[in-house]
Amino acid sequence: MPRAKWNDQTLKRYIREGRGQGELDQYRPWLTTQDYASNGRSSRIKGWKTGRIHYFLSDIETRYFYLLEFDGDTAIWDIREHYPTVDLEVTLGDCDIELNKYRDKESGTQFVFTTTFLLTLKDTDGKKRYIARNVKVAAELEKPKVLERFELTRRYFAEKQIDWGIVTEHDINVTRAKNIEWVHSAKNLDDDGGLSVKDVPRLKGILLGWLDGTRKSVRDVTNALDSQFNLEPGSGLLLLRHLIANKQVLVDMNTRIDLGKPAKEVIRGIAVIQSDGGVRNAVDG
Repeated sequence: MPRAKWNDQTLKRYIREGRGQGELDQYRPWLTTQDYASNGRSSRIKGWKTGRIHYFLSDIETRYFYLLEFDGDTAIWDIREHYPTVDLEVTLGDCDIELNKYRDKESGTQFVFTTTFLLTLKDTDGKKRYIARNVKVAAELEKPKVLERFELTRRYFAEKQIDWGIVTEHDINVTRAKNIEWVHSAKNLDDDGGLSVKDVPRLKGILLGWLDGTRKSVRDVTNALDSQFNLEPGSGLLLLRHLIANKQVLVDMNTRIDLGKPAKEVIRGIAVIQSDGGVRNAVDG
């Protein structure tokens, strides 16, 4: 449930605060986890693409975000969550759906619909296009009020010539999302993570060599790196997560990553960074 009462003052404050405005690290979502009483499923995650904190109100939103981060690494330029349709009434004009029902009963202020994700895609020429997605539990789609709100949202984005759609839990590979969650925070390393940044390139090369084709378990290999180089416990595992997040170590992300299995069975390939910055598959596991 929202923490604050919805009225003209709240609406004006949201706009004044810059909510729903900006791009990348300058964007501020219309809704944040602070705006709603916690149900225990909200999360705050620093994005790879934006470098800012993203706010999610449910597991399904969070999991879809992880998929967007990992699988849309080249095409998706920006991810804006809880994007508002502030100008819905103006955009739709004369509408056969009564909009007055979507007003606060006490204040009479029009509610602002949000789409869970507004994605910005960039082509090789730098031209932008947009995709909007509302994330919802499938059972909610059986409710007439939900369907009506989504119909209004669909029409809104159609007027803006933006591709809009619905994502449910049936569209999300949970195992893949959880694997991405496991590696996500290791995408960018700094000295606070237990590894000295200046040592990372050398340790990467050593770990990649040890992982290549060995029948030792993944855990044994990463533990051996910690032991041999007097690293903080877990540093080798952190480095492995970093390599997977950056797709320099390739694994089946649709299967739970089992650290107890031989590395030969877990590692599908090892990619190397070429001098031009590209990535090629060097070893097929």
